Amino acid sequence: LASCWPRRHKPCPSALRSLRPPSTMIRGYGVGRLSAYMLIMLISGACNTLLMKFMVMQEVPTGRGEPSSGFDHPYFQSLLMMIGEFLCLVVYYLSKPQDVASAMQPPKWVFMVACLLDWTATTLVNMAYIVIAASVVQMTRGSIVIFTCILSVVFLGRHQKNYHLAGVALVFVGITLVSLSAFINPDAVHEAQGSSVHMKLFGILLCVCAQVFQAAMLVYEEKIMSQYTVPPLQVVGMEGAFGIIFGLLLLSVLNVWGVESTPAAFFQIQHSTTLLVAVIGSIFSIALFNVAGVTVTQQASAVSRSTVDVSRTIIIWVVELSLGWNAFNPLQLLGFIILGVGTLLYNRLIVIQALEPAGEAAPLASKA
Repeated sequence: LASCWPRRHKPCPSALRSLRPPSTMIRGYGVGRLSAYMLIMLISGACNTLLMKFMVMQEVPTGRGEPSSGFDHPYFQSLLMMIGEFLCLVVYYLSKPQDVASAMQPPKWVFMVACLLDWTATTLVNMAYIVIAASVVQMTRGSIVIFTCILSVVFLGRHQKNYHLAGVALVFVGITLVSLSAFINPDAVHEAQGSSVHMKLFGILLCVCAQVFQAAMLVYEEKIMSQYTVPPLQVVGMEGAFGIIFGLLLLSVLNVWGVESTPAAFFQIQHSTTLLVAVIGSIFSIALFNVAGVTVTQQASAVSRSTVDVSRTIIIWVVELSLGWNAFNPLQLLGFIILGVGTLLYNRLIVIQALEPAGEAAPLASKA
């Protein structure tokens, strides 16, 4: 999977062209140890999404004598995510073998381009947390399959098989139903400022637009960086390092323009232990998610990661319902089921012989 950099909650189509048998993938590593990493990935990924939503729900004064308001700092939250990614670089250098060759190291600007795409996508998602439920955000992220499919055809010239197209169609239907559920759920509580229909629509559009940038990043990394041999942890860490630099520069400009107030963010964090714990937790959860995700993809496959992502969405939804952050909506459940089936079908974890290429349907039938 050298051409496919494992990222948080991003399916990776390039890794799906040649799937190794499970017994080969985990040989010499241990099923128990791999399962532990998958569990860490599952829990840390769910925690990160829930913590980001939890932050924007906190009502804390933005300064002395100022009224309480929500933690509305999407650009600052993106910086927190980049700090978490940067920790992966620390892990990489601590665990880096001494004899690793550096002849094929890519130029630094390559990481910067990927970082800008990641930054944009992360910030758009952080904005969406303010107006829609975390479970809707997570489910809407599944639309990355659609955009990755389209961009892979346009820029990589990749031919999509029938099961890819069927998976994309199901994902589209699932995303549509999940989006509709955000409007047909009047009993939902704790959505910021009693989000109006227009604001909910805006939040969903933010999530969908974010996936366009995420898909562009995946295709870019595959097209440009596949010629280099770079450990995935180093890629994530380097993008985090550039993300911190870019974030600090961007925040300094946005503070001058009055778009965001970083001093207000620090004041809220300093005067709310709950918010401080959520901030620290979000940083370490994204770091753990990436470290565990890299291990799962290296020792198993990218499709194993996509399966964990589907499970992560279930956890997020269940936690939201149990905490009263969201109300049960049958339409959302139906949309999630269709979305999950579409994702699994696209990643070939669900095999429908009628959709398989003629040369592959027979072997699959004999194995069954």
